[in-house]
Amino acid sequence: MLSPQIQLFNAIFAASLNLGYKTIDYSPTSDDSLPYPFVFVAETNSDDVINNKDVITGRVRQTVHVWGYAHDRATFTDIVYQLEMKLRHLTTLKNYRLEITELNSNQIIDNTTTDNLLHGTIEAEYKLS
Repeated sequence: MLSPQIQLFNAIFAASLNLGYKTIDYSPTSDDSLPYPFVFVAETNSDDVINNKDVITGRVRQTVHVWGYAHDRATFTDIVYQLEMKLRHLTTLKNYRLEITELNSNQIIDNTTTDNLLHGTIEAEYKLS
């Protein structure tokens, strides 16, 4: 059985791909020359409460990053919004039920490259049962 962390990661990665977004699972570098916009399914954190040797409950959190061109803010914000909607409606994994307890996002200007970019971060927390 896969851990709840990898099941959540896989579900969010697949949801992003199903929405048609270029989606990666590694921290991009300037050498990658990825086309914008793209989604990076990043950090997963959890606070497990093991009730017995087979049942894991607790909380699991997933961070998702989105990068896009600042001059195409409408596309960028639509990607962030569509991902937020998918995260809000994610209620089951293969071996777990999920209840979203928190969803936070922010969007900032990213001046780490020569391109004028927007960088969005979405953080979703779920209760496992």
